[in-house]
Amino acid sequence: MNNSMTSNSRTSLSYKLSFLAVILAYTVILLGAYTRLVDAGLGCPDWPGCYGFLSVPDESHEIAAANEAYPHAPVEADKAWPEMIHRYFAGSLGVLVAVLALIGFINRNKGEQPLALTFGLLGIIIFQAALGMWTVTLLVKPAVVTAHLLGGMATLALLWLLSLQLMQRPRQHDHWRRVGSPLVLSVIGLVILVAQITLGPGR
Repeated sequence: MNNSMTSNSRTSLSYKLSFLAVILAYTVILLGAYTRLVDAGLGCPDWPGCYGFLSVPDESHEIAAANEAYPHAPVEADKAWPEMIHRYFAGSLGVLVAVLALIGFINRNKGEQPLALTFGLLGIIIFQAALGMWTVTLLVKPAVVTAHLLGGMATLALLWLLSLQLMQRPRQHDHWRRVGSPLVLSVIGLVILVAQITLGPGR
């Protein structure tokens, strides 16, 4: 019977969306890293659009208008596109998490989805959006960039946890009550890893 329950959990809409969100969050982190590597963090001087457009301006009149509005940051399409693609994927992730929160709220009486975790994720995503804006408006200030990176890692980790919990329900487990359980050990390892990344490499 437990195998049947697990199978049903894996086919539920919430589980499918949460697993898709995990893949999307991982992609967003990779795109963010690529954006930094190609020095495109300020490829668009405004937020959430790019020079006032929904995409990178490519028409001659659009480029002229953009350069006039932002004379200190002339259009560089090779830098603007990585930034905008990152924003498109991040925005899609935000919508997906919002849908998960809505589904969870609608089905709140069924106990199929951990609401605290789901709405916590939605709060982190909203804060991540604010950090994304501050990254641009504060000219990639190190503290903001670091917080943005940690927020992305937290989002990925919590989405994976949500996916695991949705896969296991409606079975009940006591992972958090057993100190030596794989889940608890994984969380401890994650905290140590995040701390190490935050501190940076040693000299």
